[in-house]
Amino acid sequence: MKRAMQSLSGRIRYNLHPRAVIWKYWLRRCPQKPIITRLGKNLKVRVYPNDVIGKYIYVDGVFEPKAWSFVKGYLKPGMVVFDLGANLGQYTLLAARCVGQKGRVYSFEPSRRMFSELEFNVKLNGLADICVLNQIAVSDRPGMAKLSRYEEGAEVFGSIGSHKRKEATIIGYERVKTIRLDDYIQETGIGHVDFVKIDIEGAELLALRGARNLLSQSESPTILLELEDVNTAGLGYKAVEIWDYLKSLGYGMYSFERCRSGLEIVERPEEPSLSRNLVAMKNNTCSSRES
Repeated sequence: MKRAMQSLSGRIRYNLHPRAVIWKYWLRRCPQKPIITRLGKNLKVRVYPNDVIGKYIYVDGVFEPKAWSFVKGYLKPGMVVFDLGANLGQYTLLAARCVGQKGRVYSFEPSRRMFSELEFNVKLNGLADICVLNQIAVSDRPGMAKLSRYEEGAEVFGSIGSHKRKEATIIGYERVKTIRLDDYIQETGIGHVDFVKIDIEGAELLALRGARNLLSQSESPTILLELEDVNTAGLGYKAVEIWDYLKSLGYGMYSFERCRSGLEIVERPEEPSLSRNLVAMKNNTCSSRES
């Protein structure tokens, strides 16, 4: 019942909220015209009326408000952050603002168009000296891969897997370079990584396998990740396998959805189907347990 009410509330908001109405008007009249809108309290971003993520940013101020709040509260000045699947740069911008001049944000976005938007938004906010932008896909091996290219505005669904999303249509593919995070860290001389946000449409397990050295350290980074079977199916595995892999490296899984004072411990689900955002962390003192 609660989930149904939340779904109904969301449909009402994104159809009747004044900014949602304006968004629909722009979508009908000038779908290709860019809009500079606020992102959080002190950032701005360029979106287009046909952007899947742009709509939520325009109406709500951010995409995924609860995840945004967690990241904002967790990051501190001087931290080093990896943003895998940066898209137009929401979390890259937030992280750069949080870690400041003494920190660094390394962003990875393989889509040609979205990398261009990422570059624009980083410069728009004057954060280019904090961010290192990489037009590349993260996987378990170096080489090349085929990235699905969805209709303009829906690039967020692009994947190196074979999955198709019902929300949008694939219009082609582009060849993209792939790297392993462990190799990237060694080649660039990065001393440590504090936080990793990963949302790469099913390739999460591949990327994490390619970061085994990083994740095996005693002071491994905290990870914000998406586990969704509709995406992982395109690469031939279940999302719960990501859970099991991280657990084998000493990580615990936590939810930020309901616990206002911190994180809730999450037990491995009995059923193999998953579709949620979680935090993977080592040595967390949180004692709250999800029921």
